[in-house]
Amino acid sequence: MYERTVKENRSFFRNRSFISLWLASTCSFLALSTYLFAEQWYILRVLQQEAYLGIVLMLTLLPRIFLMLIGGVIADRFKKAMIMRFSSLFRLGFVIALLFVYQNDALGIVQLSLFAFLFGCIDAFFSPASSALLPLLLSSEDFTRANAVVQTSNQLALFSGPLLGGILLTTYSFTLLFVVVGCFLSVTFLCSLFISERRVEHRRSTSATAELVEGVRYVFSEPYLRKILFILIIINFFFFGPLLMGIPLLVDGVLHGQALDLSYLQGAYQIGMLLGAALIGLRNIKSQSIRLLLLLIGGLGIGLAALGQISTVFQGVVLLLTMGLLSAVINVLLLTTIQATSQQPMMGRVMSLVNAASNGLVPLSYALISLSLYFHFTITWILLYCGIMIVTTSCFFFIRSMKKD
Repeated sequence: MYERTVKENRSFFRNRSFISLWLASTCSFLALSTYLFAEQWYILRVLQQEAYLGIVLMLTLLPRIFLMLIGGVIADRFKKAMIMRFSSLFRLGFVIALLFVYQNDALGIVQLSLFAFLFGCIDAFFSPASSALLPLLLSSEDFTRANAVVQTSNQLALFSGPLLGGILLTTYSFTLLFVVVGCFLSVTFLCSLFISERRVEHRRSTSATAELVEGVRYVFSEPYLRKILFILIIINFFFFGPLLMGIPLLVDGVLHGQALDLSYLQGAYQIGMLLGAALIGLRNIKSQSIRLLLLLIGGLGIGLAALGQISTVFQGVVLLLTMGLLSAVINVLLLTTIQATSQQPMMGRVMSLVNAASNGLVPLSYALISLSLYFHFTITWILLYCGIMIVTTSCFFFIRSMKKD
């Protein structure tokens, strides 16, 4: 038994196409997170136009969200590795052009906004293609481990990008920072050249719009996929938005802490996610039980409600470490389930809808929380209400699933 497990792991990590996809995805996330950091810091410290920060971030992220749906259609029509290749190459071209403009002291808010918009648009085609590609490279037995490896690396990349950017700007300049982003994209492009994907027969509809509609209908016609999409909406609206906004508000308004305390809390959540992804990868959990997912999501809701009631940094660290672990397990199980149950010709569109649902509602959640704060709701009560909503929804669907049996 032990020898068979070792052999499976060896064959898994000796798959050249998967290793190339893994590296390409990680470097792409590093490029995105480092670029976003450079963008924000340039506006705040060089241009000193704080009022434009939200606008530029929206120009980067909103096109990425909406164009992911079109990216899913493209991913189902063409080779996914080729889409990744061109996305990396075009983004590299934009970064080189950005560096040229910066070197000539011509990078103002208008130019930066234009580059932000173009970067976000092209990046939107990478994620659906890379997510839909993994099932074509491995057997279904390896989906859980592979997703755990990729998700762990992606989380590390998202966490490391701003850290790397801060070190580079402290020691050097924006020039080197933009060069490093370009290097990450170059590695992404080179890795995509070594991916060999098997061909999937695809029957083209009359138009891309018709294929997009077909993909939406497919997701909503499959009860299991429909439930998973709804779960993603609940998690991102009532959990990730309040959590990401709530942590700094808790440190400032409730704990009256310092910047180091904020680092402890944010770092605890990231470490929890890494531990969760590593745990599920090592155990190779393949459960597609909707009840297990609902129980885990209920646990997230309890943790979020409790987070609003903390009085010490230590309590927050313990809660966020636990919630990070649960988040990673839910994320990997959801992704593995979608890849295992979706039809291959529809995979790109399914993953684009999943990515859009995962990212699209967070800005709306931010807006709702900001509105609640405007009407003098404290972050303590907001986290409590959102946690109760998650627990109530999880219990409702759990009871319904029990009655069906």
